[in-house]
Amino acid sequence: MSLARFLAKPASFHPIALAAINRLASTTDRILARWPDVVVEPPERDRERLVQEMRGRLETGDWSDTRMSLVTTAAVALFDQDRRDRRDLAALRRFYCEEIESSDRRTFLNTMVAVFIGSYEPGAAHTAALATALDRSRSKIGARWAALLEGVPELLDATAAPSALAGRMVKMAVPWDDLRQLGLRSPHAPGLMDHVHLAFIEQLAPQLDQRSGMERLIGWLKPEGQQARASGAAEAISALLSPWQNRAASSDDERFLTERLISLYGDPRIRSENAAWSGVPPHLRAIIDRWLTGENIRFFLDVVSAVEESHMWAPRERFWLGLHNQKRIDAAWVAFSKEGVAYARRKGADNRFLRFGRQEAGGSRANTSLLILKIGSKIVVEGSHSYKVHVFRDDHPKAPKLYESWYDCEDIRLLPGSWSVAHNGDWQSRVLEHI
Repeated sequence: MSLARFLAKPASFHPIALAAINRLASTTDRILARWPDVVVEPPERDRERLVQEMRGRLETGDWSDTRMSLVTTAAVALFDQDRRDRRDLAALRRFYCEEIESSDRRTFLNTMVAVFIGSYEPGAAHTAALATALDRSRSKIGARWAALLEGVPELLDATAAPSALAGRMVKMAVPWDDLRQLGLRSPHAPGLMDHVHLAFIEQLAPQLDQRSGMERLIGWLKPEGQQARASGAAEAISALLSPWQNRAASSDDERFLTERLISLYGDPRIRSENAAWSGVPPHLRAIIDRWLTGENIRFFLDVVSAVEESHMWAPRERFWLGLHNQKRIDAAWVAFSKEGVAYARRKGADNRFLRFGRQEAGGSRANTSLLILKIGSKIVVEGSHSYKVHVFRDDHPKAPKLYESWYDCEDIRLLPGSWSVAHNGDWQSRVLEHI
């Protein structure tokens, strides 16, 4: 008797002998009874035992007491990344494909569609085998996948499914919501959707110099109420930055992209936050680094001019932003005093995505904030409250480093080997001579 014929019998099945699998099967049975279309992901620790249990039943031909929950959870394990290419499990994989074509059980068939989607790898042998079997059984697949198969007939294609589904997404107003309406309950799930994500980025690329295209991709990366997509994040970031390699973004678009990307994936300059940025090519990373440099300079000037009354801030703003506009400043970082931090948090809602350090010197320097700049081979430290401009060579062993969490402006002032100048007279020309 085949598995399909056995499972079609109106019998009440009994628990499997293995205790761990017994508990898993009982739980799975309750889930399948209430939500027959739900695919249960078995714990990693149980996966090999589930597969070997099914393999043993296949080899002996003994299907007595076999639960559908064992069949479906073992299928998830059998086609996962660790087992879908194992030679010793080839016969079991063939068996599942044969059962797809012979079975009429929609719970089983719906599970196998989900397994196909979750294990999809374009052109892989297991993907091709599942695609062939499922396509031959297309008419028997239940309502769970009907809308998706109708909307994307190429879904059961072992190579074309990602580009076909991505093509539909490009035309969708809100891809996340529209895919869920089609029947993909977890549009960020691994497998097929990893490849769809990359195809979607590629097809959307011509629109990414327009705000509508940017918003569509960012909305896909971080749907409302969901975590930001991690898989393929570097490719998405790269695509969003690519249009600006040889031309300038508008100030609004620059601010929009900077804020959204930092909010989703952290500050690329801070090691603890830059996991998604590690796969972005350096020449594209340099674009957002340049944008962040301008944001940091403006952030610093906005805050310190608000907390310190001084006629010197207007010329300082023209000087530092002028150097930034000339692309002479490679990087910038801010360290606010306690007063500056309080103001930035109270009034700086527009800069909430920007990170900054702390300036922690006390006494007469308790209110001093710092702007640390990388300009060519020099490290330049600007400060509020009559703090001089200090210039260090970047190979100075104790030169201040950018992106630290705290600084002491008195320690920096007393470091040997720096050049400094007060903001008197034509201080700008003297700074230019030393950078």
